[in-house]
Amino acid sequence: MNKPITIKWAVLSLGCAALAGCGGSAENDGVSISFGGPGAPPAVAEVPQPKAMALASTAPLAEVSLAPSDQDFPNPERGFYRFATDPSKITATSLDYVVADGQRLVYTPADLSAYRNKDLPSSYLTKLGTGFANLRKQGLKAVVRFAYNYPETEADYLNAQDATLSRVKRHLTQLQPVLQANADVIAAVQGGFIGAWGEWHTSSNNLTTPANKAAVRDALLAAVPTSRQVHVRTPADVAAWYPTPPTLAQLLAPSPTAAARIGQHNDCFLASPDDVGTYWADTPAQSAALRTHAQQTSAVTGAGGETCAPPEVAQARMACEDILREGAAYHMTYLNRDYYEGFFAQWQAGGCMAEVSRKLGYRLQLSTVAHSAIAAPGGTLAWQVALSNQGWARPLNARGLALYLVSATNVATVLPLAGTDLRQASPGEPLQWSGEVTLPATLAPGSYSVHIGAPDAASALAATPAYAARFANADSAVTGVQWQAGTGRLALGTTVQVP
Repeated sequence: MNKPITIKWAVLSLGCAALAGCGGSAENDGVSISFGGPGAPPAVAEVPQPKAMALASTAPLAEVSLAPSDQDFPNPERGFYRFATDPSKITATSLDYVVADGQRLVYTPADLSAYRNKDLPSSYLTKLGTGFANLRKQGLKAVVRFAYNYPETEADYLNAQDATLSRVKRHLTQLQPVLQANADVIAAVQGGFIGAWGEWHTSSNNLTTPANKAAVRDALLAAVPTSRQVHVRTPADVAAWYPTPPTLAQLLAPSPTAAARIGQHNDCFLASPDDVGTYWADTPAQSAALRTHAQQTSAVTGAGGETCAPPEVAQARMACEDILREGAAYHMTYLNRDYYEGFFAQWQAGGCMAEVSRKLGYRLQLSTVAHSAIAAPGGTLAWQVALSNQGWARPLNARGLALYLVSATNVATVLPLAGTDLRQASPGEPLQWSGEVTLPATLAPGSYSVHIGAPDAASALAATPAYAARFANADSAVTGVQWQAGTGRLALGTTVQVP
């Protein structure tokens, strides 16, 4: 049995006057530690082909080259999701099957049908908070949608009832504290609220006018934490609001622009020539322009959704070549595993199901990691990391790298690497970072094994293995590289000597 692991946190030295000014942070014993979140000073001059920073240290470097792996494994905030229930009904064990099946993401349709004409009761808001807490216990995150109806028949759909604009805005004001308090277990929030299924059509309260849609959009952006994206159903709305697609710089800014926080969920992906109205327009050229805009926007925001039953099977794009081409083109981050089975059967028959599972969202593959072989307490440790993103999309949310110095007694000293926001990792592009980090002055002399990790940016989840991103690298008996499932870190097989 392994000895219990104790984690100590070290502070970075990269010229920041205060760590809080370097971006996202975690807190431990009152010390704020940068994880290279929004606003962190970049460790590179350009993305995706950065210019390496000069290293002040002349100490010898220990370097390890890492082999890729094609293993399919779960990672947070990406991949196939499972259809869950209203988040207010999630218990401490109700989603254990999701973890057992190898997923880390669920879709939680919140049903507000009982509150179309009144405020949300405090009892419901309390149950929502409890449901999110239970997600946390199970190591899961959620794609959240609030809606006033979930039709099951055509008659239900045609007569779907939503709420007035003033009621929607009031409900979002009530939901804001719950969403803010539980941002750590929310992967993204879908637009919801308007029309049938909250998919922004068939509104009983005229919410589908451009002015009303914009008002709900603004209320969503105000209620949802700025660290999280809002994904809406209709690409035409996104193109009308933001004709110029967002940039990576806008996404990574301390205060992301609205355009960088609005993505798309396509709930009939691949199911017809226009994805069952998703890309409908007056002319083929206009439809093509919507597709181009969606691809450019999703290159920054990512995208998600589900397939659906094709109106005409012959017109659906169900082959492996279709999902592999368009999954990459639209930067698909998450996809419903429970619907529609006809697509999954085709992908399995075509031999690409495992590849789709691997490619959804991000897939971070390390090439080399180097660090000082010797570093003194209170001194600096130089580091270099080269990696690539073999998935279809950037990570949805901020997440940085950290080195861990692990003593002979399994005490781990965490060294967050500022500026390594992994959202900089464009699909298919190599990325290199380098810098220096200051060791704690109290670090005891000895030999330390070195691990690398990509912990969750939220302080409440940073030490939880289920929320750490796993690297797509193979273990090696020769170099000592080995994934540590119990800690959510990759042992590099290297050491640092502290005199």
